[in-house]
Amino acid sequence: MKKSAKAAWSATGVAGLALSAAFVVSSLPASANVVAVTSPVSAGPAAHGQQYPDGPSSVDGSPLERCRRGTDYAVPGRNPVLDEPLNTAFKSNVGLSVKVQLEGGTYYGNRKLIFTNTSSAPVHTDCLVLKFRAPSGSVDHHYRASVQYGHPQQDYVEVPRGNGESHYIIRIGFHDVPLADRTVPVGQTWTYELAGSNQGSMSLEATRDSVEVLADMNVGGNHWISQYGTKRLGN
Repeated sequence: MKKSAKAAWSATGVAGLALSAAFVVSSLPASANVVAVTSPVSAGPAAHGQQYPDGPSSVDGSPLERCRRGTDYAVPGRNPVLDEPLNTAFKSNVGLSVKVQLEGGTYYGNRKLIFTNTSSAPVHTDCLVLKFRAPSGSVDHHYRASVQYGHPQQDYVEVPRGNGESHYIIRIGFHDVPLADRTVPVGQTWTYELAGSNQGSMSLEATRDSVEVLADMNVGGNHWISQYGTKRLGN
């Protein structure tokens, strides 16, 4: 049986969540060396009608654990993302805003995609996929939020464009936490962070405007991970 996001959330009454997807569960540092930050942009509907799976956590075969185990899909010889028009405006199938922040410096730093749930209902992030462009060769990847929860996972692929930039496709998953702990409440934020060198090779605004979010709306999974290929990363 499935529940709507709003019904599932009101039933739990839990007011926070987080996961860290690369794979140290941690909150943002109290003081960060912020070099630059963009203005936020918004996309997606205010009322998204997202469906949630029912069932306990930590039970193999439960719909709630459907993104616990990743599948490696072979990356095509020429990835189809390279032949798609470049996305130049933030897109999302759920109501979100995003801004991009650089910490550390342009030689080596952390490029953070900071999302806020602008919709009228909680957003379920299990099985959610991000696509965006950022400097090539990222060596560290994290999903962060204000509260620490669970055993995060991710499926991940980087597709270099040959100009110092890469396409990144990341599917986020959870394990061993209840439904509410996979969910971002209305007005709350979550962050996906990459760390690496050559941060000056691509503007923060270009990364922000390249972002596409595809949340799992009907407990049906997410076709992007098989389309572009994926590599499973542990937690």
